[in-house]
Formats: sequence, structure tokens, C-alpha cells
Amino acid sequence: MKIVVSLLSLSLWMGTTALGSIVEMKGVAKAVNVSGKVYKVNPEATLNTANGPVHLKLTGYGVRQKSVAFVRVNVYLATSYIDVDTQLSTSNPIESMKDSKGRVIALDMLRAMSAADIRSAFEEALDLNGVDVNAKAIQAVFSKFTGDLKEGNRIILASYPRENSSENLIIELPGMNTIQETGNLLGLDFWKIWFGEPIDKLMGELKAKLTGANQ
Repeated sequence: MKIVVSLLSLSLWMGTTALGSIVEMKGVAKAVNVSGKVYKVNPEATLNTANGPVHLKLTGYGVRQKSVAFVRVNVYLATSYIDVDTQLSTSNPIESMKDSKGRVIALDMLRAMSAADIRSAFEEALDLNGVDVNAKAIQAVFSKFTGDLKEGNRIILASYPRENSSENLIIELPGMNTIQETGNLLGLDFWKIWFGEPIDKLMGELKAKLTGANQ
């Protein structure tokens, strides 16, 4: 969906309800079958930032699974994009992302989850990767992360640099609710959830897929 620039800028800076997604998926989508349901994965995307549009390429996709009573349960399908000029390292993806012009992760929910459970999972991964979860910007994000998620819902996370080491983080939730925060390396910190130290073996498998190692 294309957004008028002036209205886009207003929605970004307000950090509240957005008028449409700041990410435009492009290219011929690949059909991905997950447990009998088909999801579309586009090879390209455009991230509309306050700095102008940033063209992104697909780095990989995969299903986040959790082990419940020794059974693998599908949680969400994650699809990762990064700007076309960044070469993503499979051995140290976070390091290679430091100078990226834009990043996007789309999460298609494969089961219902409460907002509290999502926040808890994110906080656990951030803490494991040495991120201060009590930092003002982090807590500001989580305080706005409300509303339970249903199977079929999509979450879009986007980040891009501003001045110095400041980064914008945008999280688009169902119901046209958008979270917008700015902080020191804020986006890069959140990307450690998927590209940093894995919280468990199954997240490690997803990390390999998102970096393109297993595609």
C-alpha cells in the first residue's frame, strides 16, 4: 500500500495508529506451505522511512517452533529482509547489520498467543543477548505491546538508522496499531532476538534459515 509522504511522516512521529504499512512487499511471491496452509513470501520489499524509501532483499524465512512436552509446536512464520547493499554474514549476522540502512521482519502467527507471552519471550531473548530490558526505550515499546494475537495475524517489525547511533523501531500490530520508538541501537538490539545468541536449539534452527544458511 502506498502512503502519502506527509501522512506517513505524521504517523511515524506520533507512534500511534498508522494509516497503512510502511513496508511494501514486492516481486513474485513464493508459496510456502506450513501445516497445510499457504503463506506468501516475497523476494523484495520497500521500507518507507523518514530518510526516504529503502529497497530490501529477502535474507531467509522459517518457522519458529517451541518444544512442548517433547512435541514441536509451530508459533510463527518469520520472514527477514535487509537493504540490498548489506551483505548478511551467516556466522555473525548482527555484526554485519550494524551499518544496514533498513531491516524488516514479518511474523505470521501460526497459533494464538497473548501479548504478555510475546513480550516475555522477547524479553528473555533480549536479556540473553546482553540488552538492558529495563532501558527506557525498551520499556516504552513493551508498554505499548498490548492485545492478544490470533492465528493468521501478522506482525511487522522494521528498523532503520537516524542520527549518530540512534535507530527508529516500528512494530505494526493487528488492528492498524503501530508502535514507534527511537533509541540508541534500538533496532539492532531487537534483531538480536532472531540473529543473536539463540534462546534455544529451535531458535538456532530458525536463525540459520533467516540468514539464508539453510535456504
